Amino acid sequence: MCARLADNSYSHYRHVRHPSWCQRLLKKLTTVLVLVFFCLFLSDWLGLRFNHSQSVAPGFYWVIDKPPEKGDYVSFCPTQDSLSQMAYGRGYIRFGNCPGHYERLLKYVVGVTGDTVEILGQGVSINQSLQPNSTALPYDGIGRPLKPFNQKLFVLKPNELWVMTDRSPLSFDSRYFGPIHQNQVSDVVRPLLTWQ
Repeated sequence: MCARLADNSYSHYRHVRHPSWCQRLLKKLTTVLVLVFFCLFLSDWLGLRFNHSQSVAPGFYWVIDKPPEKGDYVSFCPTQDSLSQMAYGRGYIRFGNCPGHYERLLKYVVGVTGDTVEILGQGVSINQSLQPNSTALPYDGIGRPLKPFNQKLFVLKPNELWVMTDRSPLSFDSRYFGPIHQNQVSDVVRPLLTWQ
């Protein structure tokens, strides 16, 4: 009887299927992805933001508790309009958790309430100071037409911000979509670890 039980156990063991290398790899990848998404959720909840665009230095930014001022980096949701739809369709704006399924944009505040903005051929002037890398381009990198913001000279109204790049001439920013309202801003952030 003992011999028979042993034989049955061995027979059962032979028919147990072990996961293939492909199944083991898939399980490990799934575990890694779950951990990555959990870490991203946790870091976002704690106030860590990651920027992948070239409008400002790529890297990690930390949320600070203050109202936006000139010289700050701000994270904000684009408006839901035809220009944002065009930008999304062309890939200037990616998928994200803002209304319209747009990603949050990260830009540098160069103009605030009361500042005079002038859109010139050679770039954007704030209070008669020409901003670097601010020329509104007639075409994007693959030849699709672009139009600058339709007002050429104006004063920013209460709670309006003019946001731009601090490094890239190709940035999709206020030179095209105009001022943003302060209530669009979700976070003011400071660079934590960035690279060129």
